[in-house]
Amino acid sequence: MPDALPILEFQRPCFLAGRNTSVRRGRRWLGVAMARIRMGDGSLSAPCTLQTDCRPFASLTDADLRDEHDPDCRCVAGLLAVLQSLYPGFSADEDVTLVHFSLEP
Repeated sequence: MPDALPILEFQRPCFLAGRNTSVRRGRRWLGVAMARIRMGDGSLSAPCTLQTDCRPFASLTDADLRDEHDPDCRCVAGLLAVLQSLYPGFSADEDVTLVHFSLEP
């Protein structure tokens, strides 16, 4: 039977031990309770509990991004640059969903 859980894919799959955050464009991940994480070697993690929060990008602070999995995205300016490179036309006026999950070392 195929795995019914959604898979969080990453352009840059580097992670912190413990709590991680991934910022996603729009509301697709809002309310998703569990997912599997695509790891750097292509394997999938065990099912992870997710916590999600949607808000306007412009309301984010550097403190909101302290657990961002990608070091380039741990400040608002860096995250904006990455999101604009991944999603041409991305604007700071858009909503984003913060997806929080934990990975054990």
